[in-house]
Amino acid sequence: MSESPRLRVLDGARTVVDDINHLLNGRRLPNAAQLRDAAESITANIQEGFGRDAGPDRNQFLRFARASAEETNERLRARFGARDIPAKVYWSLHHRLVAVSRMLTSLMSKD
Repeated sequence: MSESPRLRVLDGARTVVDDINHLLNGRRLPNAAQLRDAAESITANIQEGFGRDAGPDRNQFLRFARASAEETNERLRARFGARDIPAKVYWSLHHRLVAVSRMLTSLMSKD
């Protein structure tokens, strides 16, 4: 039995949050709190969205989650550009954030 798209996107987002928290633990990066908050907002908005009926209300929270994923990606890009995080870490997180954003877009178009 396959996992529902809702659970796949939530699992993907949770993995990103866990990896960012791991990255930030023990490091002093500029804007670390904003990066952590943006990442955690992804999962919070997915949960909020799926606590609502399908339609405009749910889609609004999924849009918020997608915007938080894009913000997280941009904050990571800035840290990568400043050479604060290694390429392997950045690209892994970047690709997962792009996948989460695409999954959210797909889920919105189905409601």
